[in-house]
Amino acid sequence: MRKRMYFFLTAVLVAVTFLVACGGSDGASSSGDGDSGTVELDYWVPFSGGDGEYMAEMVDEFNSSQDDIQVNMLNVDWGEYYTKLRTALASNTAPDVSIAHQSKLSELVPTGALTDLSQVAEEVEFDWSNISENQLEATVFDDKNYAVPLDSHALIMYYNKDYLADAGLLDENEEIKMEPGVDGFVSMLEELQASLPDGVFPFASQTDDVHPFWIWYALYSQMEDGGEYITDDQASFNNAAGEEALQVMSDMTEQGLWPKNVTNGYDLFKTGKAAINFTGVWATGNYEQNEELNFGAASLPVFFDQSQTWGDSHTLVLPAQDDQAQQQAAMEFVKWLSDNSVIWAGAGHVPANTAVVESDEFNQLEYRPSYADVAEDINYMPRSPQLWPSNDIMQKNFNAMMNGSMSVTEALDQAEQEVNALLSK
Repeated sequence: MRKRMYFFLTAVLVAVTFLVACGGSDGASSSGDGDSGTVELDYWVPFSGGDGEYMAEMVDEFNSSQDDIQVNMLNVDWGEYYTKLRTALASNTAPDVSIAHQSKLSELVPTGALTDLSQVAEEVEFDWSNISENQLEATVFDDKNYAVPLDSHALIMYYNKDYLADAGLLDENEEIKMEPGVDGFVSMLEELQASLPDGVFPFASQTDDVHPFWIWYALYSQMEDGGEYITDDQASFNNAAGEEALQVMSDMTEQGLWPKNVTNGYDLFKTGKAAINFTGVWATGNYEQNEELNFGAASLPVFFDQSQTWGDSHTLVLPAQDDQAQQQAAMEFVKWLSDNSVIWAGAGHVPANTAVVESDEFNQLEYRPSYADVAEDINYMPRSPQLWPSNDIMQKNFNAMMNGSMSVTEALDQAEQEVNALLSK
């Protein structure tokens, strides 16, 4: 009798244990709280300042919107982010979801450590047609989608409306009045300079960081004969178009329209010490913090033949893993971020999801709608695993030129030599 009772109780215990183990949330696997059945996802980002705050808000809102998935965000220091991510990908310790710049995909995709999203995107009914065409094409490798673009962040123009109005350079829509082309822009700066208070520059952008390279790349991309940076593992920028674009920038400094040795371009514009500033869309949130700054934001003027600019995209990638339930949960999170990226627009970025850009909620935001079309003007940089080191070389030489220690020709020649030496390794 005792023996039969023992086997009966054992069978009941096994059955109960089996039911508890299988009774999670719709069969989803759990990688955290074993009692709730909640899928926990690790999410890595490289955001600092306002960007990080907006992304933290999105993660909190996602976690509050449902009970099946819990996202744990790790904000890694920018200077260490890609080293840490590459190490994690190589050692199979990567997060479930991570941010990757579009310009880094040509370095990351060949490792084989990123997931082809085609199948998992279909499982969560992710609609690729909602992604802006220019951004989507930049993330496709061998006809496979390895990333979901979250945004465009491009070089645009900010302008102080008060200074432009005082100079008679604003139209009825509070947009800058200027003739087209380089001459039109320079003439506008000269006219503006004549009316500005002492100590205020017509134009200011950093000359000691990557801004001169970005501005040159934008101007170079606007030329019908320009825009080629690295082709077939060779530098392809040291040509007449590349020289003309760089000469425009040099002339602006020599004419006193753009001061040399600018280390605080953001602050100069934010505090009213510069009338016009070229920088990335992320500055919008920064400039909004000064309530006394009456400013506008727009795409870059067309200096040459076509509307083009420098830009990049934050994309969302899924490191490869065997747990399909985990990957599906990760893709659900990615889909939610894309669908709700109007929150991310608060950081100044242009959402890559066209349905978001076309929404009333986005178009009721200040400033952002006025430059949203810049997403289709981005000339994405060439695909090369040596792209970022090449950009560092360009930055170094162009900074030297902007601050007076190299000529335009010397900067291009030296940059070409160093980039080709890098690419030949």
